[in-house]
Amino acid sequence: MLIALLLAGAATPSDDIVIADLRIEPVTITASREPVPVALSGTALTVIGPDNIRALSLPLVKDYLTLVPSVSVSQTGPLGAQTQIRIRGAEANHSLTFIDGIDVTDPASSGEFRYETLLAAGVERIEVLRGPQSALWGSQAIGGVINIATRNDPGLYGEAEAGSLGTVRVGAGGGTALGSTKLSGQASYLRSTGYDIAGGKGDKDGYENLTLHAKLDSRPTTNSNVALVARYTTSNSEFDSFDYTRGVPLDAPLATRSRQLALKASAGLSLLDDAWTQQASVLFSDTANINRTAGRFENQSDGGRLTLRYQTSASTETGAARHRVTLALEHDRERFTSIDADPTALSNQRRSRLQTSLVGEYRLDVADWLGGGVALRRDWNNRFADATTVRATAAVKPGGGVTVHGSYGTGITDPTFFELYGFFPGFFVGNPNVRPERSRSWDLGAGWSNGAYGLDVTWYDATLDNEIIATFDNTTFLSGVANASGRSKRRGLEVSANARPLAGLTLNATYAWLDADEQRVAAGLTSREVRRPRHSGSVTASYASQAFDIAASAAITGARDDTDFARFVRVRLAPYTLVTLSGAVHLTPQIDLTGRIENALDAEQVDVFAYRGPGLTAHAGVRVRL
Repeated sequence: MLIALLLAGAATPSDDIVIADLRIEPVTITASREPVPVALSGTALTVIGPDNIRALSLPLVKDYLTLVPSVSVSQTGPLGAQTQIRIRGAEANHSLTFIDGIDVTDPASSGEFRYETLLAAGVERIEVLRGPQSALWGSQAIGGVINIATRNDPGLYGEAEAGSLGTVRVGAGGGTALGSTKLSGQASYLRSTGYDIAGGKGDKDGYENLTLHAKLDSRPTTNSNVALVARYTTSNSEFDSFDYTRGVPLDAPLATRSRQLALKASAGLSLLDDAWTQQASVLFSDTANINRTAGRFENQSDGGRLTLRYQTSASTETGAARHRVTLALEHDRERFTSIDADPTALSNQRRSRLQTSLVGEYRLDVADWLGGGVALRRDWNNRFADATTVRATAAVKPGGGVTVHGSYGTGITDPTFFELYGFFPGFFVGNPNVRPERSRSWDLGAGWSNGAYGLDVTWYDATLDNEIIATFDNTTFLSGVANASGRSKRRGLEVSANARPLAGLTLNATYAWLDADEQRVAAGLTSREVRRPRHSGSVTASYASQAFDIAASAAITGARDDTDFARFVRVRLAPYTLVTLSGAVHLTPQIDLTGRIENALDAEQVDVFAYRGPGLTAHAGVRVRL
């Protein structure tokens, strides 16, 4: 298991797993179909806990992901601009995102989750699993899985903050218990005036976001539970066009309104003194992305997913060994709708697809020194060939604080609706014959920890077949997609270290090296994947006392390639380091005055060619706990 970077206690994962403090073994709920100890998961795993989330007090979840090894974050300009997450060199739609157990990836947005819409307010814990997880969680889990858990601690809390670029952030939430029923919820709002990405005197590209989240957890009997989750986000992002003659952003009054609704209902039952458990769930998500020019409707893409799931697990013990067998049956229906202002446009369409999956997993844990498991998944599809994926993990703690860990897995990513059927007149035509992408990967590593200090090193190697790549027809001048004929290779090194040399002081550092090549058309012709730095890393320090808290982080992004779409040539993006300084003064045990400086070195941040990120910004506010 990869030593948990930024690990903190008081985590509250979904599905009733509660960790009271660090004296209890931290668990992960995404490295297996059932919760397993982090230390024996055998998976390259990073956990960002509540202490670090509060210490840095960053506005969006994507800001914390910049601190995770082998995670590349690409933001197209100011706050609220399109943001893509890539894990271990994989594509942005090669990773799954769960929020309180709900798959929130957007079928209408190239199969990605829109991370520019995910506010950090109310988030308790962030898990990042690296490497293929399709045998556990299905399509898209080639690069990995990101799991977000929201707060449900008792009492009330709130915050208000204002700062540079006309940014205002407010939020409130709380939790309570009514007998055997727990209720919690949050409401958060963020607004930013932004700046003109085109660099002239045009309109500023602003952003607005409102997020509401609530959940209920009830235990009608001692061996049963019922859980409900509801989440709604509405946001509006203003952006500019692109001048393809000069290769620079072009001022334009463009905006995208995004709406996301996610719901979950589950019921569980434990029998035979918890040796046999079962859970049935219904999960639903609905998204809408509406594009406008100067307030005039241009087009809209809607997506949705309905998942029916049943899972049962049986466990037994033989001496110090614990055996567990888990079976899960899932049925998914995804839909996609495209609407154009012109009712006769070919882009107007409705599509859907079905998938039924059977998952089997065996897990073995021996005392606190050995853990491992194997998983097998079979997907039956109505649009593609059926697929089988596998996964195996192991972790051994021979003594002296040493852990040796490794994993092997295969992954699959189905083509997105846009890749299959997308259409823009004179620009893009989808390819209904494109096939799913397939991968296989292994990693091996070792770590050491004595409680106060820790170090872990992991090496991984991955191969991607049938990569879906962009094409261009010189006759029709239309772009499209096709499967590459060869294989794309990815390999890398991940290093993480942590230390707690003094009471209240926590230090963390990471480094990642990546070699990722993309197969184009003929075998042997490869090029380096764009927007993935060869070298990246982070350093984080935080200190907590009764009078004040301070924290600093540096997210280091090395040089990487991109494409100049005006000339269709490769360009080199300069390296940069984003430094964040945060602090809080405790006026009373319930009230804090907070401050934060982002991009404190005023570095020139360009994640996407010609689109510069924000410069130095400063923010101040108040935080209340009751």
